[in-house]
Amino acid sequence: MHDLRELAGATSSSGLQSAFRSWSALLERLPIGVYVCDRQGLLINHNRRVGELWGRVVVSGDGLTRYCGAQRAFDAKGEPLNLEDSPMARVLRTGEPVRDCEIIIEQPDGARLTLLSNVEPLFDETGDLVGAVNCVQNITELRMARDQLRERAGWGRRIVEHSPIAIYTTDGDGRLMSFNSAAAELWGRTPVIGEDRWCGSHALYHPDGAPMPLGECPMAQAVRSGQPVEGAETIFERPDGSRGAVLAYPTPLVGSDGKVAGAMNMLVDISGRKAAEDLQKSLLDELNHRVKNTLATVQSLAAHSFREDRDPNEVRQAFEARLMALSHAHNQLAARNWEAADLTQIAEAVLAPYHDADGRLAPQGPSTHLSAPAAVTLAMVLHELATNALKYGALSRPEGRLSVRWDTTPDGEVRLVWRESGGPTVHSPSRRGFGVRFIEGALTREMAGKADFEFAPDGLCCTISFRRAASD
Repeated sequence: MHDLRELAGATSSSGLQSAFRSWSALLERLPIGVYVCDRQGLLINHNRRVGELWGRVVVSGDGLTRYCGAQRAFDAKGEPLNLEDSPMARVLRTGEPVRDCEIIIEQPDGARLTLLSNVEPLFDETGDLVGAVNCVQNITELRMARDQLRERAGWGRRIVEHSPIAIYTTDGDGRLMSFNSAAAELWGRTPVIGEDRWCGSHALYHPDGAPMPLGECPMAQAVRSGQPVEGAETIFERPDGSRGAVLAYPTPLVGSDGKVAGAMNMLVDISGRKAAEDLQKSLLDELNHRVKNTLATVQSLAAHSFREDRDPNEVRQAFEARLMALSHAHNQLAARNWEAADLTQIAEAVLAPYHDADGRLAPQGPSTHLSAPAAVTLAMVLHELATNALKYGALSRPEGRLSVRWDTTPDGEVRLVWRESGGPTVHSPSRRGFGVRFIEGALTREMAGKADFEFAPDGLCCTISFRRAASD
């Protein structure tokens, strides 16, 4: 059986050639390329496989080929490689072997191959370096597969980093191992890798608002149970106190030993959806409240209107007029999305049917925003006063005048004065009619306000006062 020491025992180029020839039959059967250079780097011998890799016919021992038979060589990064810096040259210069060194060679047709070189120095019996043998493998496909895997891994990292969904990972003890920018933005802070546990949020809460210990969060549950958790709703809090809602999708990560090594969590921000749901619920509750209040108001108007001992047609007309006053107030509120109405617009809309060319009626006052309940209540109050003035007061005579003025104070109080003049002589009533009772009750009940009536001989004066804050 041949011994590789035959190559090491050769003391000259001819000795290396002779030793290599004794091995040639075996080396020709190898699927890897093998070649030998002498101390000066001249090619002494090579097998057929390495010639196939070089892509050209090279004559061993021609005294021309040094270090490598390839036409051109490059390093692993694709930069041109001087043959004096090739693995064979380095071994012949240092006497030290080179293991698993990747180089790229170019064949005459321009094709490039990636080779894995393992170069072993050869010494004679006295320990002098006499040459080196290089074993090269074609790893082009392996490198391509490796580069593709690396590129795909890079794609994965870039996808995670630029994903609009918050993604993070922890180890088996819950320590954060990675997170993307979407997660840090969602949390409102940058957690510390290896220190923060289970989640990067400042604090966590259950959907009902109860505090959620970190050890009970969906990520901890997934690691503990070894099972993924799908769509667990969680409330998170940022350092500035603001809160949001997410759906958590933690998935356990299993190691080669089959044990849970950690988990990856995806957080879908549903803060906008939750806010919309809360708003929708608030709007429905507000709508139900307004409908109930409106029905109660209509029922009250009907009960008092039709209870009066008067002509049925007159009663019906009065009831319809009151409904129209209610409708005017609703129109003003609808134009402002039922958020508020201006006192000037409410007064002008209710009193518009009583205006004439002489300007007997002139509502005046600063712009004052009223809440929806206050606007409806005040519209009905003004309608009752105007109806009474038309039947019995200043508006029942051509020379009558009506002044409606209001002002506000810095602390939010509104004071409205309804003053009539030029009408029939006023007498204090022996009993309070529906209009007075309605006005006093509505102001007290809906606006926490009050109405003071002065039945002066020259005309009725009603002073209404309330606080906007109480009605907002």
